[in-house]
Amino acid sequence: MEERSVHLKLPKREYCLDSIVILGNERVIITKEVNDASTISPSTAGVLKSMANFLDALPIVLAERIDNEKLEENMVYSRHNLPVLSQETFKSMVSGAEIPLIYLSHGGIYVKIKGSILREMREKRGISRGELARMVGVTSRTIINYEEGRSDVSLDVALKLEEMFGDEIFEKASADSLKEVFSDKIKAPRMEPRDALLRSLFRELREHGFIDFLFNKAPFDAGVKYVRESTQVKVAIKKDPTSEEVDIARMVSESTKTKLIVVSAGERDDTPSESLMFVYSKSPDKIRDVILGFLRKTTFGAPAPRSSA
Repeated sequence: MEERSVHLKLPKREYCLDSIVILGNERVIITKEVNDASTISPSTAGVLKSMANFLDALPIVLAERIDNEKLEENMVYSRHNLPVLSQETFKSMVSGAEIPLIYLSHGGIYVKIKGSILREMREKRGISRGELARMVGVTSRTIINYEEGRSDVSLDVALKLEEMFGDEIFEKASADSLKEVFSDKIKAPRMEPRDALLRSLFRELREHGFIDFLFNKAPFDAGVKYVRESTQVKVAIKKDPTSEEVDIARMVSESTKTKLIVVSAGERDDTPSESLMFVYSKSPDKIRDVILGFLRKTTFGAPAPRSSA
């Protein structure tokens, strides 16, 4: 079933991301496009992971090659623990094509399996775990791991299982299934800012339960996020940007439902909105108050904060 999506292309190629895709189910994907995925540096990968963690997005590297070898279609590779796909495979995935999620890991090829479906079909046919293990050449413990979602299947075992039960036992390639495979790998380490304003701001907001993020070569300079039960507030911060940079930051923030604060020393011609605020001060306290105002509005419906003079 084809899934509607919105594709936003960023005009600055030096950014750590080149585009944002918003799927019909509001899942967010951020991509970096290169010819060879091996050219992605650890620092670029780190910022891409941080941006993905902040935006609750799936980061993907789109490439034609890896280690100078052409990517196979419908196969997921990895670089610095980021998923790497060809453009065609990516288009198939976001369009909702029914293709199994096949990925490379630890030198092998694996297929993501629906453990509960495998168990249901095995039991329906009256096959014990031990019998199935002997049929496909693994141990009973391995079958348990498959059915309980603790392990995916190698390609040779997947082919044997497909002959017995069909391909409905495999997860389809999607943003959700890909994020599940890479969820433990795309967490970025927290970094302390050198900038005195951000350092002071982060320290104060941590006391209020915010998580902070630092970016480089990105539409934002930093971000803070508050997540508690049903309450989530994401606020991006951009310091002294050009008008073009404000437009790019606004496009990214609005498409990802993120508040944006532009910190500027003087008045600007840019137009503020409900999601974009200007703070004409380098005081961490004033920026903190605007961010806490966003939180109060989300939590209690209090009036929105105004731009600080």
